[in-house]
Formats: sequence, C-alpha cells, structure tokens
Amino acid sequence: MRKATEVETKATASASSCAGGAVRWSSMHREWRLTEVSPVVNVRRSDGWVTFHPVLVRNMVSQVSTSDDRISAHQVLAALAKRLKGWDLEELAAPGKESADRLRYPLKVDSLGRAGRLVEAEGVQVVDASFTVTCPGGDVYGSVSTWFGHAGASLACGVNPHTEEPWIQEAYRLTCGPLRH
Repeated sequence: MRKATEVETKATASASSCAGGAVRWSSMHREWRLTEVSPVVNVRRSDGWVTFHPVLVRNMVSQVSTSDDRISAHQVLAALAKRLKGWDLEELAAPGKESADRLRYPLKVDSLGRAGRLVEAEGVQVVDASFTVTCPGGDVYGSVSTWFGHAGASLACGVNPHTEEPWIQEAYRLTCGPLRH
C-alpha cells in the first residue's frame, strides 16, 4: 500500500475544507423562458377537446462552471436550492440535463366553446447566477445556469394575452404575429 505524499495530503485537505466553504451569490437572475410552442390550431366552437403538438423552440441546458475543481456542481446546486427558498435540490436540473429531454406529449385541451386560432406554449423557470466560494488558498469563482418546473399558457391569436411575462409574449409573437395593445 502506497503512503500519501505531503502534497497529496494537503490537496485532499484543501479540497475537503473547500467543500464546506460559504457560497456568496454576487448576481442572480430568475425568469421563465419559452421552451415549446404549438403551431396555430383553427378551432370551431363545436370542436370540444383539441390536441396541440408543441414544438421545441429553445433547449435549456443546466451547467455549473468554476475557476477551480475543488467546488463540486452538487455543492453549488445545493447552495442555490437553499438560496431560492422553497425549492429542493432534487427539483433543480443537474448539470448536463436538457429541458428538451423532458417528456412531452401532445396536449389535449378543452376549447370550452371558444372558436379561433389557438396556441399552447410551455416554459421552464431558469436561474442564472454567479458566485464566490471562500476556500483555503483563495476564493473560487463560478457561475451556474439551471432550470426547474414548467408552466403552460393557452393563447388565442387576435386576443392580447394581457401579461407582462416575456415568455408568453414571445410565444404569441412567434405564432400569432405582433402583439396589438
């Protein structure tokens, strides 16, 4: 059995003490982003249940980047979940996880007697943040981009959705054309 050298022992001690380092968030931006939208479906009042087929618009990929590999992606995501309050680590997309990998099915929606050109949109909540971790031998810097959850929106072309949500406005513009106020 080989005995660890002094350099290896110090590196291991440094990495393990860095694992408990405090994460300080220097910026954090959280927003919903459009990921899928269906083509416009022409619906008559008598149609009842209508099937929409969402198409991928944008693929969000979760990633953690650091200036030093002593900080694990798991450590960063755990600190982020704690910072977000109300979210669990298991709900955040792990590094490399793509929103395009979520199971997507055709959406069957009751038109509720509405007639017109209808659209269904879906989005995920995205968090982009930068951070610093205090470690022996100097600070480690990094950034994280991850996503979680999903939401849907039903839109009728020609009817202003009256929302400030950019992802819903984007879905409307992509499928129905310019928003009219």
